[in-house]
Amino acid sequence: MRKIILMVLVVFAIVVSVASNRCEAKDVWVDHWNYENVDIYVMDDTITSGTSGTGRYFKVIVKQVQNGNLIKSNEWSFSKYYTDPWRYRTDKMKGNTSIVFENKTFEFCMKQLGWSYEKANGYYH
Repeated sequence: MRKIILMVLVVFAIVVSVASNRCEAKDVWVDHWNYENVDIYVMDDTITSGTSGTGRYFKVIVKQVQNGNLIKSNEWSFSKYYTDPWRYRTDKMKGNTSIVFENKTFEFCMKQLGWSYEKANGYYH
């Protein structure tokens, strides 16, 4: 009987150990936009990055939440062309990109990627 109990405890310990080491995706709160009363969350497992002939880029899914309810989620794309400031666009924007200015989503993703940036006059380089 002791051997059975001991074996059950060992199996239980292994299962708990494996389950606790599992990597899980999560929505990470990064900002609150007072002017819209919206909380901004980044889906941390959706950050993807790369390089091209003109510079670096990354993409992430961002959720906008108000009073605990999801308003919308969309993909934000950030890109850096040589010496220009970082630029962004969302999948809801048509055509042009905008210069990234004071953006907590950008800062969070850069930290997650381990990439450095400089901030001058509110813009990211």
